[in-house]
Amino acid sequence: MSGVLALRQVLLTALRGDAALMALVNSVEDGGAVKQSPPALMLGQMAASEWGAKGVRGLSVRVPLTLIDRGDAPDRIDAAAARVGVVMDALSGEAGAWRIGIVRFDRSRTVRSADGQWSMMVDYLARLSRIL
Repeated sequence: MSGVLALRQVLLTALRGDAALMALVNSVEDGGAVKQSPPALMLGQMAASEWGAKGVRGLSVRVPLTLIDRGDAPDRIDAAAARVGVVMDALSGEAGAWRIGIVRFDRSRTVRSADGQWSMMVDYLARLSRIL
């Protein structure tokens, strides 16, 4: 299994398995359209580039997450984003034939659409090394 797919599986399991996060969102979606009513969290299309060091084959993977909600203020998705950060910080171990190394926050953006929907896009960067 590719490193990106293995990491995606680990991420979805970790996010869906966190009771505190699931108390803040109605669903954690694997790409595509959100099927449940907001607030919801969606794991977007991950992109990888080669990374490594002497004797280490690895991947640098951008992990895009989007939180959506309706309301007067983005308070609920802000709280959910903080909990996502806790889950992401705790990621470690193996993902298939890959070892999860660094997982760090990269950037975020919050926007409100004309129909009153809040969207918070949060990107993380993960580094994986191939287990030989």
